[in-house]
Amino acid sequence: MKTKFWVTGTVALALGAVGCQPAAPEPEQVAEATAKRSGDLVRNIGASMRTLSNLSALKTLTDVASNVGGFGNVGGGLQSMSITRLAEESPLPVLSAPDEATSQAQAALVEKYLRERIFTEANVEETKGSSTTFRITGEDLCSDGSSVATPECVADVDKYELRIRATNKGDDGLDLELLLGPNRSEPFSLSFTDVRVGMIVDLGGVKDTVKYLSPETELPRVMVGRVELALTSTGPRDVEFKTSVLDALSVEWDTTGGAYAFSTAKVSPLSELKVSQKNGASWARVALNLATTEVRVPYSGPKAELAGKQYVASLSGLSYAMEAQEGDEALTLAHLGLGNAQSYLALGDHKLVTADLNALSGRHFDLHIAKGTDGLAVLSVKPEFDLSVFTDMEPVYQYSAGEQPFDHKMRFNVRLSGGGAPSVRPVPANTSTGFPGGLQVVSGELSLAVNDSRVTVPASKCLVKESATSESSSGVGFAAGNCQ
Repeated sequence: MKTKFWVTGTVALALGAVGCQPAAPEPEQVAEATAKRSGDLVRNIGASMRTLSNLSALKTLTDVASNVGGFGNVGGGLQSMSITRLAEESPLPVLSAPDEATSQAQAALVEKYLRERIFTEANVEETKGSSTTFRITGEDLCSDGSSVATPECVADVDKYELRIRATNKGDDGLDLELLLGPNRSEPFSLSFTDVRVGMIVDLGGVKDTVKYLSPETELPRVMVGRVELALTSTGPRDVEFKTSVLDALSVEWDTTGGAYAFSTAKVSPLSELKVSQKNGASWARVALNLATTEVRVPYSGPKAELAGKQYVASLSGLSYAMEAQEGDEALTLAHLGLGNAQSYLALGDHKLVTADLNALSGRHFDLHIAKGTDGLAVLSVKPEFDLSVFTDMEPVYQYSAGEQPFDHKMRFNVRLSGGGAPSVRPVPANTSTGFPGGLQVVSGELSLAVNDSRVTVPASKCLVKESATSESSSGVGFAAGNCQ
């Protein structure tokens, strides 16, 4: 009787589990869910980017970047790195903040394709369990229906054997998996909910896909890892975009000159962009949190004894978080840092270059940017800015005939500290007094050191570049002087 009881219970549980499985979605359900959510996202992204482009704090950052030339000889020429210019030259349409009419047109086109060309009854190839598979042809993709698709485009699409498998996840959840080729490789997948769209890219799946599409293409020996891109939107001014490294990325490939490799550790989120409303005003947050990342390349210099060694560039991390609010011209870049350990460039076991940022004060700092009463930017740091760089290029240096060996070790340090939140501001050149332009210490103390030489700039004084026609008195090429 006990045996029969357990058999009966197991069968009942199995039947119950089958009965709870969501039904395969109908083509109309897939079309409406994807079209509505995708269209809303396009509209909301456009509205959010227009909001982002009008925030005063971001304009302040643009002004600071475009006015770096005001540092005179300290930073001349960097004014070309204007954020405005970078945005204008970028090919990414999202950076250009499309107007409302453009956003509406783009959304309508996306909706039309999904409803009328992709997720149709005629394209259903298979229904199995909670999934419906759609076979997508060149005729579907190469035209929006208002014109005849070109034969060349149709042939190019059809050779990929493109399919999309839609899986009902229940509670208004829907997963879409792109399937390519006869083996149905899965380079990426999409997940939809009422307010979120997530895309996961699998490097292993990408590798399999490329092998099918272009067998002659030489691919890396190793391609592993997964990346997620997620977009959440609850309204026209409430959008959040996040990227994450779900599984550590590793790419390795071999050449006749040696092996190359790239890797970056798992981290979630890797980057964030959020535009929302806070206290009735538009608000935005941008953040980056890159984990340990390494690049390895083979040595290819003239020294035969170094053959087979590898250069290793190791970045312990890279992070910052920036928030901006409508009506506020000040801006803070929080948690700026290069990870929680030393970053370096090495050849084999020998470190050629090392970099330590705030090694004795948490390895991170906050940078606050605001406009002073004279309209010039004031930059303050908390708790301090302390960057130390050490170089020793002896192993890779090639001495010329008759040249005597010398000490290749160099130490550099830049430190702005004192007072809890030390600050500086650029002061433009003054032709009437001959002042070349410099960096004024508003509070705290600024020091610049090269090996055993050091220049220290107290509050109210300026860091200026020494004249090229005179012998350096500081040994570092800069001096402390009056700001006039």
